[in-house]
Amino acid sequence: MCRFEKEVGNIYRLKIPFEDIYTSVFLIKDGGGALLVDCGQSREAVDEYIVPALEGEGYSLSDIAALILTHRHKDHAGGLPRILELTPSLTVIAGEGVISEAVKTYPLPGHTRDSIGVLCEDCCALITGDGVQGDGVGRYPTLISDKEDYISSLGKIAADKGIRALIFSHPYRPWGKDTVHGSEEINLCLSYCINKAKGEKQ
Repeated sequence: MCRFEKEVGNIYRLKIPFEDIYTSVFLIKDGGGALLVDCGQSREAVDEYIVPALEGEGYSLSDIAALILTHRHKDHAGGLPRILELTPSLTVIAGEGVISEAVKTYPLPGHTRDSIGVLCEDCCALITGDGVQGDGVGRYPTLISDKEDYISSLGKIAADKGIRALIFSHPYRPWGKDTVHGSEEINLCLSYCINKAKGEKQ
């Protein structure tokens, strides 16, 4: 059965099969409300995974305060037309902004010009979407639209001492996992990504 699984604090992850890997949709239980981050790759992802998984948590799509898109690539935003078909009044956020007292978007340009993360200050965790990529995932190598922006975004994360966990949308190589915890792991991860983007040997 598809279900949201607790990741860190009030953040829950739903893994949706995508080719030979998976893409993630996140549920943030924000006070008395709920937020979704990304919406899968297709109509089927919404109907067969997201809606049943929300029901398993006691929510319907109409209970969601907002849908936040980390970027517009299909595996993250392809389910949007179906989401809006089911819940036309849903607020969709795809840029910089404060969502609530504890949740705000976090610009991470580089993978795409408009890539954002979602910072949950209550649990000191940053959902990065594809903003931190390692060596890529599955059949997809590291995909960066602007190398300087990407390096700058990684540097911004490294300088933010309030972040204690990075939560990726995919299990990026070479780590083979989708979350890193603590300053040591985070710094190693970001240093690896920065050196790779600069073309330095690992």
